[in-house]
Amino acid sequence: MTETSELLVQIKLVAKARQDKELADQIVKKSREEWEAKNADILHHAADLREVVAFQEDGLRTMTIEVYNQTGNKKPCQGVGIRELTKLDYELKTALAWATEHKIALALDKKAFEGIAKQSPLDFVTTTTEIQATIAAELTVEEA
Repeated sequence: MTETSELLVQIKLVAKARQDKELADQIVKKSREEWEAKNADILHHAADLREVVAFQEDGLRTMTIEVYNQTGNKKPCQGVGIRELTKLDYELKTALAWATEHKIALALDKKAFEGIAKQSPLDFVTTTTEIQATIAAELTVEEA
């Protein structure tokens, strides 16, 4: 059986570990901020280039689709191609009715179900209580 004194020792260890981690996180944050300030120009340039790449890629996709629509060729040039994706469009209510009728493709919304079961106990649901230890976000231990 764990004694209270052992628990207090462990609390101190956790508090110290958290302090050490917080200090390390602050050092990393400060270092990152300094690095970002020092390299602001190149970071902005890289961000600008990401936008240029995205714009150029969008243009290339548009042109590739235009060529495909004109020729039917799915690989008009090396490096670009056309992929045909099948997209389904349906009313959710109709699909759920079909799935219920056929007793397939059904999924339980566990969160909603458990909320209902907690409020209105169901015969087939067993309720138990689990013990879970909690640790305060801020740990302080008075020295004896």
